Amino acid sequence: MKNVIMEQTELDIKKLSPIRTPEQIEKMREAGRISAETLNLLGEQIKPGITTKELDILALKYIQQYGAELDREDLEGYNYGEDQAVFFTLNNIVARGMATDIPLKAGDILGIDLSLKKEGWCGDTQKMWIVGGDTSSLARRLLSVAYDCMWVGINAVKPGVHIGSIANKVQKYVESHSFNMVKIEGLTGHSIGQRHCEGLLIPFYGQPNTGHILEEGMVITIEPFICAGSGEAQLLPTELRSVKTKDNTLAAFWEHVIVVTKGGCEVLDLRPGESG
Repeated sequence: MKNVIMEQTELDIKKLSPIRTPEQIEKMREAGRISAETLNLLGEQIKPGITTKELDILALKYIQQYGAELDREDLEGYNYGEDQAVFFTLNNIVARGMATDIPLKAGDILGIDLSLKKEGWCGDTQKMWIVGGDTSSLARRLLSVAYDCMWVGINAVKPGVHIGSIANKVQKYVESHSFNMVKIEGLTGHSIGQRHCEGLLIPFYGQPNTGHILEEGMVITIEPFICAGSGEAQLLPTELRSVKTKDNTLAAFWEHVIVVTKGGCEVLDLRPGESG
């Protein structure tokens, strides 16, 4: 497994994650608001029998109703938005899941990863649901730990902190609950601005006091990927390069966009019921 944190330390962090002005942050706050509201609208439609293809069509409709557009271009210039409006996490599918005509079942755990652009600035967020409202105790516990470990990462963000220190806190929290981080190249948090994914990569496993040091005005995503199994994952031969757990165990992640502030950080895409 490549150590992304260590590999990036020789690069210029200001190029990987530029310092944003208050005006630019305000535009990203608006993109975050739209992202959060879009997920709420989608959540109202999630029930047994609906398909992810139907949810994908609805997602594009809602995004466009806000006057926003998709933004899914990766660091290599590939635009996933040409294939699909949103990505899905579904049971053992960790990330970038394909939209299909297979109806969702009661007890499935589903995540929707949405990335959009409004007036040139991006929002990026993921939320998890239990289809039908009830599932196994293991799945409920996994979703809870996945949500809480995102906040462990968020609460560790402040000027002067190493990326590796944030990663280590998240990893220790997850492993203390007998789950594991999903470790596969390319599945990380990242800096974000006028592109959905910029150059700074933020995996959520590693050693403290390693990697780049965060500075006030940087904007990043916090999205720790966790699973109920070994943490080993594999790419599937799909257009989206979907990721699944190798042992077919359940996986989950939640995501927020964070700006580093003078005293800590601010979440730019809080959802109803979240206090930040």
